[in-house]
Amino acid sequence: MLKFEFKPFDVLFFGSGKPFNRGDDANSIFPPFPHTFAGAISNRLATFCKIDSSRAIKSIYGPFIKKHVPIKKDVLIPGEEILFFPSPSNIYTARKEDNPNFFCALRPLENEQLKLFSPQNTNKPGAISTFCVYTKDETEIEPFTRLISIKYLKYWLDGSIENILSENNNKIETKKNIIKLDEICQNDERIGIKINYEQGTVEKESNVYRVSFKKLKIEPAEEFSLVVWVEFNLEDENLKNANLGYEEIKAIFEKEPHVLKVGGESKSVFYKLNESSFFEEIKELLEIENTFVGFLKCEDNSLSIFTNKDEKTEMKIEKGDKIQILFLTQGVFNDFLPNLLKLCGFKTKSMVMNGCLNVTLYSSKSKRLFAKAIPAGTVVWAEAEKDIEILPENSHTLFQNDLIGSNLVLIRKEKNVK
Repeated sequence: MLKFEFKPFDVLFFGSGKPFNRGDDANSIFPPFPHTFAGAISNRLATFCKIDSSRAIKSIYGPFIKKHVPIKKDVLIPGEEILFFPSPSNIYTARKEDNPNFFCALRPLENEQLKLFSPQNTNKPGAISTFCVYTKDETEIEPFTRLISIKYLKYWLDGSIENILSENNNKIETKKNIIKLDEICQNDERIGIKINYEQGTVEKESNVYRVSFKKLKIEPAEEFSLVVWVEFNLEDENLKNANLGYEEIKAIFEKEPHVLKVGGESKSVFYKLNESSFFEEIKELLEIENTFVGFLKCEDNSLSIFTNKDEKTEMKIEKGDKIQILFLTQGVFNDFLPNLLKLCGFKTKSMVMNGCLNVTLYSSKSKRLFAKAIPAGTVVWAEAEKDIEILPENSHTLFQNDLIGSNLVLIRKEKNVK
């Protein structure tokens, strides 16, 4: 795989797919969708080789945030590099600032009668059994919207994240493993004007709108980068006809300048290129028992994981076993996910997600097609209603997905307590 690390020269706009009218506000999302970078990378191939590169990329992993921690402050010596993921949506913290060390990891409500309400008497989707509810005390809580390191994600997997966050008084350790979005970037409000390029004039008086860009802070912008891993589809006929193998593709991206046009405003982004495997960099997670990372696909009443991991062992699940699914990138499916899991033999116990994203599936001058996307960080709990094998498969059929890079998940089979 080739690993791209991106650092913008200017403000960026990454659209969420939410439509807006002239006069409205357009807000940038961060981190952006994977297909945003897939399009920019494949476009460089099209520019250099004059080919149709729409099928050139087999799979893309990310984007994720990489933090560069120097050995000593103000000393230009390569230090530690830490990979960050969106925080699982079931991690909550105290809403009031006077309780900064309060954290909890919500779990599906099991066999508990609440005086306030019953899940069966709400408007929850029928495919979901129950909610995740905090019932220990009267603490007001809110989502813990952060980015967390691989180290802290391991704590989430083994169930100790609540204690680690609550008892960790080491501010240096916390700052090293948790990132707030406003530590990386800030909003940059600008006015946009719809231009008639043929006449060089403003199209209409009303065609003025405000755009909220994302801008990496000057300090500590040098410490952070957006990173993706890309595997190219060497079986693509357009690449074959142009005699482009792995080494030839790599050489194209090694050519100067190392710049791509990315985002809704086609801003220039500098990139650094390395050879690296995504699975090698997250091997700490894969070493955990019964843990699997790959692209989730629910099709033909079966659940599959598309992965390029060298060790392709299936995950055997017996009737009654429970699994957790954590979305590392946004999820896009052709139906409500619990309905698809039901067809695959799973009963969805609960699901936690922070909001919902709009994603553009198709766009032309006359028509735009949108879909609702599951945001990264969403957590799903499911229970097998029959014996199931989640099979690893090669990702060559991922082109059937509308959005490359979506549905990258971490699946963990929970231990049976009998």
